[in-house]
Amino acid sequence: MEFLNPAALFGLLALPLLLIPYLVRKKPRRLVFSSVLLFLEAGAQAGGRPLGRINLPPIFFLHLLLLALLILALSEPVFSVRPTNVAILLDNSASMQAMEDGRTRLSLAQEKIGDVIGEIGLGGQVDLYLTTPRLTKVQEEPFTPAQALNALKDIKAYDLGDPPLDYDRVLSQLAREQGYERVYFFTDHPGAGQTAVARVISVGRPQANLAVTAFDVHRASLINARLQASAVVANFSAKDEKIKIALKGRGATLASRELPVPAAGTATATFEGFAEHLSYEVAIETRDALALDNRRFAVAPVPRNLRILAVTPRPQAAASLKSIQGVSVDVISPSDYAKFGGRDYGLEVFHFSTPEQLPSNPALFILPPESNSLVDLGAPLSNVQVSSWREPHGLTRYVNFSLFRPTYARPLKPQSAGQVVIESPAGALAFAVERPGMRYLILGFDPLPYLGRENLPMSIFTLNFLDWFFDSGGLRSQATGAPIPLTAVQPGDSLVTPAGEKIALKSAFGSFAATFHQGIYQRVRGGASELYARNLDDLGESDLRTSMPIELRGDAANSGSASVLFSFWPYLLLASLLLLLAEWFINPRWARRAAPAMRRGWRGAA
Repeated sequence: MEFLNPAALFGLLALPLLLIPYLVRKKPRRLVFSSVLLFLEAGAQAGGRPLGRINLPPIFFLHLLLLALLILALSEPVFSVRPTNVAILLDNSASMQAMEDGRTRLSLAQEKIGDVIGEIGLGGQVDLYLTTPRLTKVQEEPFTPAQALNALKDIKAYDLGDPPLDYDRVLSQLAREQGYERVYFFTDHPGAGQTAVARVISVGRPQANLAVTAFDVHRASLINARLQASAVVANFSAKDEKIKIALKGRGATLASRELPVPAAGTATATFEGFAEHLSYEVAIETRDALALDNRRFAVAPVPRNLRILAVTPRPQAAASLKSIQGVSVDVISPSDYAKFGGRDYGLEVFHFSTPEQLPSNPALFILPPESNSLVDLGAPLSNVQVSSWREPHGLTRYVNFSLFRPTYARPLKPQSAGQVVIESPAGALAFAVERPGMRYLILGFDPLPYLGRENLPMSIFTLNFLDWFFDSGGLRSQATGAPIPLTAVQPGDSLVTPAGEKIALKSAFGSFAATFHQGIYQRVRGGASELYARNLDDLGESDLRTSMPIELRGDAANSGSASVLFSFWPYLLLASLLLLLAEWFINPRWARRAAPAMRRGWRGAA
């Protein structure tokens, strides 16, 4: 026998309280008798027993049985036999790597799964599912119990967050569609409620934790080659911490410092003037529950030279960008873009033009034609005055907008998600779009040609957006699970994972999506290589103090479960109602209330 709501059984501890009404003495009443001789003998007998005894009427035991049946009904007891067709879902997200008394939460869950599998009959079948990065069946054909135990040993946790799943619906749907007699979900989230078929079995306990939540390596600007790095550390605990944080390159420590981190807060560490390496790592030297988020990776910023492909019908205006130090420009006409698009440019500038599809490189759109998919353009304006701008922002640094007066502009009406950076009374003038690994900027005015000191406000803005795109090279550091784009794959190209596994790439690959582990991925093509950083980027996985409970509200019962479960709590509830009805007739309230009034009426009549 099992109880679907075992917490209700604690109500049995309250049953002795039913004795209180029988132990409390009634308030004495003054009555007049002609003689007390009849009470003398009874009083003498009572005096021989100082403690006396409790005289419980039969109705007490009826009340006791009634309450016991109600409590048992609330605990939802079911009779069950050994199931033979079982589904087991295992949470393999990043937080399952947290340590509990020297063992990971994943190993604790695997041990509990072994206990469940041990209860399945020899002829039983087990289907294993993993939840991360998406709900996936480990093997199409069911496992035998022995095979399932062996398969569990090879399951590892990924450096990914939990997928957004409604587990109440998912577990019920699996039981209903696949005919499982039991569905178990093993996770570090607390479980709330369960159904006749679905079970949530939790591992782990709340713990304090520290985590590196952001890390960036960049150059001070396009012109200034000095390297800078910043790292953000979060404290998921109730007390202040003082930690040591180190910046590393090729495993060697380049710089370190002490960093105080307030309770339930964050702190930022900055580094400057360190040696150049292909990739970097920042790590906090501490022992806490989750070692995974104590470090973070970044690739080196792109070379100082920013290669620009300018697509314009006015080549002289775009060629003026060549006068900027660290910038090289290839100028082509819009009709030639098909021959050059997709090459390794740090920026593509579309001047009075737009491609059929958004480019795979960062792009600047200057007064695009009406056919673009990012913005609509308003009516032309002359001698435009800026009314507002976003600050702080890399595009608006050091710009004196009281002197910033484009001679011609068309207000922008954004048609996609993004950020308005500069605005006029008639509408937006600069609209920025940041997508994973990509930046786009749309201007409703023409900053070209670059005139240097002859038009200082516009020249400063031009240098700002070049720096903004230059910094986008660091976006090769993204969250785990973000695919690595693969263009122009040639025979012999390969990709090396952080674990050192070498994967041969094929021309059919548009991207490499299995970036499930944190670290540096290296794409090798020909004699060159490209590095990509992937980091855990889910605060919910690092915050081990509280986890969202998995609440099961529905009924996952199905035809397959009828053979292993028999719920008899409805019968207990029915028996309680019958006893309540019997108690009503045995000890009717109206009779007890009416008797004193009737006696008073008889005495008055006499």
